[in-house]
Amino acid sequence: MKVILKQFLSQFKELKKDQVQELLQLMTTLEFKKNENLVKEGQPCNLCYFVLKGCLRQYIIQDGVEKTISIYTENQAVNYYTNQGVQNKSDSFLTCIEDSILIVGKPENDTELFLKYPELAEITRKMIEADFGKTQNTLAKFITSTPEQRYLNLIDERPEILQRVPQHIIASYLGMTPESLSRIRKRLIKNQ
Repeated sequence: MKVILKQFLSQFKELKKDQVQELLQLMTTLEFKKNENLVKEGQPCNLCYFVLKGCLRQYIIQDGVEKTISIYTENQAVNYYTNQGVQNKSDSFLTCIEDSILIVGKPENDTELFLKYPELAEITRKMIEADFGKTQNTLAKFITSTPEQRYLNLIDERPEILQRVPQHIIASYLGMTPESLSRIRKRLIKNQ
């Protein structure tokens, strides 16, 4: 696990080799198995996650139906911003779709880490800003797109998900039923 973390940290030119070695000792990486729940609805959520390897799904259960909020893959952070600082209980589930290796952090420890390593704070800030921008674009496209366009956008922007995530989860993520997704896929294949 530390090898994967070292490869990840070493890609940032802002971090010196000795800083990378120190961070390897300070950062917690954990392995989780496929279908393992990291967070359950109603539980306090005071951790944040960063995917080094694997695939996660955040979802809610509404009227007995699972609705996928997000799918996280390598180099994506999972933060429960609405829960930070107030010890709210989670309103969603976070589950591994694949065996995963994650950086696991506590926001209250990040302050100390960022004071000691301002370069890491800057890297993290840039990553959060980029992720926020992507999230805004994804939401805008989702709201203004037809179900077929949502599927085509997913093919263009995150094609790897189609190979890694079961179809019923992809359908949920796109805001449709598995049957609707199947019809869209058949229509697109027929029109090729």
